[in-house]
Amino acid sequence: MAHKILGIDLGSFSVKVAELDAGFRQTSLIGLYERPLLPPLEGESQLDRAARTLEELIATERLQPEMCAASMQGEAVLRILSLPFSDPKKIEQVLGYELESQILGDLDTLVFDGVVAGTHHTTNAGEVAASEMTNVIAVAAPRIDVRNLIDTLARVRAEPKIIGAAALSYAALRAVDLHDAAEPRVVIDIGNRHTHVCIILGGKVLFARSIARGGEDVTVAISEAFHTSMLDAERTKHQRASLTPGVHAEERLFNCVRDAVRPLMRELKQTIAAFRASDNVLLSKVLITGGGARLEGFATHLENELGMSVAGLELDPRDPFIRGDLRAFEGAMGPRLPAQALGLALAAAQPVPQANLRKGELAYRTDYSYLRGKARYMGLATVAILAFATINALASLRALRHEAEGLEGRLRRETMELFGEARLDGKAVSEELRSGGPKGGAPPIPNLSAYDVLDEISLHVPPPDKGKFDVLELEIKPKKTTIKATASSREYVEELEAGLKQIECFEDVQKGKVVTVTAPPSGENSSGEKADKVEEFTMNITTSCP
Repeated sequence: MAHKILGIDLGSFSVKVAELDAGFRQTSLIGLYERPLLPPLEGESQLDRAARTLEELIATERLQPEMCAASMQGEAVLRILSLPFSDPKKIEQVLGYELESQILGDLDTLVFDGVVAGTHHTTNAGEVAASEMTNVIAVAAPRIDVRNLIDTLARVRAEPKIIGAAALSYAALRAVDLHDAAEPRVVIDIGNRHTHVCIILGGKVLFARSIARGGEDVTVAISEAFHTSMLDAERTKHQRASLTPGVHAEERLFNCVRDAVRPLMRELKQTIAAFRASDNVLLSKVLITGGGARLEGFATHLENELGMSVAGLELDPRDPFIRGDLRAFEGAMGPRLPAQALGLALAAAQPVPQANLRKGELAYRTDYSYLRGKARYMGLATVAILAFATINALASLRALRHEAEGLEGRLRRETMELFGEARLDGKAVSEELRSGGPKGGAPPIPNLSAYDVLDEISLHVPPPDKGKFDVLELEIKPKKTTIKATASSREYVEELEAGLKQIECFEDVQKGKVVTVTAPPSGENSSGEKADKVEEFTMNITTSCP
């Protein structure tokens, strides 16, 4: 049965949600939504404000949060570890020890997980043989922050089953020029406060990093340079700011924006250089997304800084993964693509590299909200099943009753014949038959069959040296057997009568009139020789068999 999956991106400027319809055989994209953060309330945290916005978005769009996936933003720490083995169980066992030397603070206060990023070969000094090392991207976040995120989303009925790392969420994306490329692609998501870098090859993460810089740096720079409020600076950034020289007459604004993004460009160049140095992999194309990427001239400026081709991250509208009745805001499949939310939803629907910080005591436990949401359908299905079961039971009962009536009629007829009266207690009838039949006489069930009677007769016929014996007619019926035959002499007939009386179930043997007749010519007599004289007789026998 299909169910709805929501990928949730709780940004510092807006909340973005991707809705998937995940079935047994396929997964479809059915909605992309974005809602700017609601005005803050007094004493409200940034997370509470984002959750309140999410709650309104879910209610307005009538979404069904049957399964949710979210991510840790700047709270998550990413580290690249090199291990001399690739067994997932061994990696899980040593992950904590490896992180302990790279992360400041007590490891017991953190929740961590990791994904395998690939392998590389290393050769130690003085050694000829190279050893294979496994790259693992480890993700760690404060336990208290993970717990806070779970509790906050649970209050708005969107408790996440998966809490991943934002920088790893792009591996599952089905986008133009991403999975079909033979070379790695660099995905850069420039958010309001964080920029996430993910290097992907064929749906596998090779490298990931989160940088604590984003579009808000430009807003702050404009506010400080022109002494305006953050709201006015935000409006100026969206309407007039540009990284293309000569577009606007205000050179001062251009210089302000260029200086504001310089630290971000420096971090991006260092990230790309670090990956190239460690993996020696050619990178040629960058795909950008996020609100900061929509700054005028940003793609060209980034292309000049990195020396690589830069394009926007977009969805292919021809992809059968996108349903025809897709609900989406303007630009959702292109410049305003909620890439992180979509990646999280896809990671929850299909097996792709993604960490899950819901570990140990924070592990997801079903609260039956999904069952409550399906209670009506399950109730109707249960009623239908019970109705069909009742109909089937009634039909079977009716067939059994019809069969019982037939058996009862047969028992009535048989007992009437055997006992002279109808009896319906089958057990009592069986006991009486086993004990000798009605009134203690011979059992009504025959001890011998007609074939057995014939065999008994043949055993009690006088031997051939006593004379010749031919059976003309033999009729074996219940309680009566009739024999019409010829014998070579009257003495033979007497011996036959005496032999038949020895048969146990022959109660009375009555010999009929014996008549001397001429035997019809047969065999050798057919040649004209004189015919023999034989004695023709009948015997009527009263029997208790068959």
